[in-house]
Amino acid sequence: MNKRIEAIKVKNSGLDKFCKMILNASYGSDGMNTEKYNKIKLLTKDKTIEAHTKQSWMNGRKLADNLYAVQFNPKNCKCNTCLQVAYFTLDNAKYWYLNFIYNFMYKCLDMTKIHFVEGDTDSAYWAISGRQVVLNDTNQQAYEDNLHQGFKYIIKDQQFYDANAKYYFPTIDGDKQDEKKLLGLSIENEGDEMIALAPKNYYIHTFKRNQLTDVIKLKGVNLRQNSIGKQDVIDNIVNGKITQGTNMRLGQLADQLQEGQLSKTYCMSKMIQSKNALTGIQTKMIVFKNSQSCVPFIYGLIADSYSDC
Repeated sequence: MNKRIEAIKVKNSGLDKFCKMILNASYGSDGMNTEKYNKIKLLTKDKTIEAHTKQSWMNGRKLADNLYAVQFNPKNCKCNTCLQVAYFTLDNAKYWYLNFIYNFMYKCLDMTKIHFVEGDTDSAYWAISGRQVVLNDTNQQAYEDNLHQGFKYIIKDQQFYDANAKYYFPTIDGDKQDEKKLLGLSIENEGDEMIALAPKNYYIHTFKRNQLTDVIKLKGVNLRQNSIGKQDVIDNIVNGKITQGTNMRLGQLADQLQEGQLSKTYCMSKMIQSKNALTGIQTKMIVFKNSQSCVPFIYGLIADSYSDC
């Protein structure tokens, strides 16, 4: 983390991105990678029956008449990240997330003027109804400056906010060490419009290089190879339109070694994979008045529809 902070200070974007990838990979691809903690083998029917007698057997699935995918619990696994660190990060992220909401936001902010848009393990996007400036031909700068208001105009307990904000937000302008402090919060994006379909799947009109720009966030689809914009997100919500995407990559295939050849010959091939880029997702749940029971959201039904259950 310290190396990344130094890279940000000297504006070394390459080292900044490299350090960020290392930090993320240490947690996600190493510590939280479930593939490390189980082993899958493709076995014949006879071998699958034999595998059921082993203590390491977990489950299996039939793929063909004489082919099964069998999952085993390995006796050992290798993880370069300290497991205590990985699992503390997983658990503490949830705790600190809720701690900020219930022990800070609910106590000093007017929550009737805040709407939760989308969130992830370590991030949350909120729509804030604070001071509004209507954009026209003469106030572009004032309009953009107003987008950096944060919680300023929705604070209901200024004394509590002043006493506790320092434990969450940066207190020294421009100090990256303070901004990246442990258990601290920092602003990732600010803008005037956001539409979220799901976590890590949204459109936002935010600042990039000090200019308001449309930004699309997606997982699994290369946005440089696909033209996906704001209207596609709107069409998905309004009309249920599913937007297709394609990923293209180069792969190296080796030919079979022929008699008399000393080395294999390789051929570069272009592989194109099609997948759904934008689809609908159900994220709603109906909560009963007792705040203890929940039922699935079904279009056309409300909480009273379940009163006789």
